[in-house]
Amino acid sequence: MKRHLAILSLLLICQLTTAQDVQRFAQRSTMGTARYVGMGGAMTAIGGDPSAAADNPAGLGLYRRSEISVTIDESIDNTQQAGSNDTYQRARFSAPQITAIWAWGKSNKQRGLVYNNFLFSYNRFANFDRDIVVTGRGMSMVPTICNITNDKGGISEESLANKPWDDVEIGWLSILGYEAYLINPIGNSQWEPAVEFTDGTLSISETGISDQYTLSWAGNINNQWYIGVGLNIPTINYTKHTSLREVNNQNASAELKSMFHVSGVGVSGSFGLIYRPVQALRIGASLQTPTVMQLSRQTTGDMYSTVAGQKYEILTPESGVMDIKIGLPLRTSVSVAGQIFDKGLVAIQYDCAHSKEMEDIHTLRFGAEAQAYRGLFINAGYIYESSFTTEDPMWLLGYNEIRTDIDYRYTAATQYASAGIGYRSDVVIAQLAYQYSWQTLHQYASEEQELPFYVNTHTHRIVATLAWRF
Repeated sequence: MKRHLAILSLLLICQLTTAQDVQRFAQRSTMGTARYVGMGGAMTAIGGDPSAAADNPAGLGLYRRSEISVTIDESIDNTQQAGSNDTYQRARFSAPQITAIWAWGKSNKQRGLVYNNFLFSYNRFANFDRDIVVTGRGMSMVPTICNITNDKGGISEESLANKPWDDVEIGWLSILGYEAYLINPIGNSQWEPAVEFTDGTLSISETGISDQYTLSWAGNINNQWYIGVGLNIPTINYTKHTSLREVNNQNASAELKSMFHVSGVGVSGSFGLIYRPVQALRIGASLQTPTVMQLSRQTTGDMYSTVAGQKYEILTPESGVMDIKIGLPLRTSVSVAGQIFDKGLVAIQYDCAHSKEMEDIHTLRFGAEAQAYRGLFINAGYIYESSFTTEDPMWLLGYNEIRTDIDYRYTAATQYASAGIGYRSDVVIAQLAYQYSWQTLHQYASEEQELPFYVNTHTHRIVATLAWRF
């Protein structure tokens, strides 16, 4: 069947972004320079690193030399349904950090504005590439379609009979369910399942990235106070393909295939402060304003069913490109770092992403570094990041929704462990780090599914950074 472009009214009210989407786009992996990754990102009070300066622009004030740095990153993501022997792997290579820093000042100056520094950087905050496959019972695709169709007083059979794709009062799932003979009318514009399924498979393939371009200034005042401000331009490019297939022992089946794509650009500001009351102690704090994102979205959905020996194939139109603004959370960070006998340092940091759409994200970071030999350093870090949401359904489609991906997930706490080694001189910096992260996803195929499927994810990352000082 040929897919057509739907001409949709500008008044179309559609839930094209949800709390689930805000959760996804607010998530940040600990990516950046090898030193930053090795220390678990606990560098808000330490500074002197391109990725640390992206978190806290005051960290730029610690620089006394100009610098150009590049980071490369190789990661492998593994997902596995609990109790299954099947593992799905996705490998990716990227350059998640490129930074240029200009430092102006006098090294022998002790009072006033000692250094006046500027930064332009590119940083990758998230890579969405992931494959998830779960199998089991009770995925409840058809009951979910019935619930959507019965909402707000229901939809009459007469209204559904003409495939009203451009009717702003009728959602596309209702049309797909009707045309595929999966739902039956029971009077008063209400519907019930026409067929019951037992076993199902949910397959999700996600691709995309979240990047940020930053322009920052920082000053060094009296070699004791470091202040900074930054302008951030984040970008998002994300695509999700979903296949939900259910069957029963009477040779009936239904497969819902969905595509959702979103891309766009935003803006936010950042402010930071580092205070060094004594040589061996630093206290840092930063704030990043809520990010306003201007996004463009597209969605499609296909339904393939076999009911009573008859096969049906229904394709939605292409939705066209539609724009919407969303807000990503306000972020705050506080940190304390201390030197140990001039041979190393330790740091502890607390971050919080404050959101209206979901639970606040709380992150604890620990980092340590020691000088093993002249110019040679080793470091290690650990991160605990709280869950993004409660387990209540975040993905409740409206009765007139044109999106057809009905799955959602609850992300449990994420943990990271890392270690690294680096060489630093007055001219060259070379660093290498390894990071291992793990989390459990509670995956639901639909809002009517009672118990989740548990999916374990494990990510291995190797990071290398090379910098030139001048």
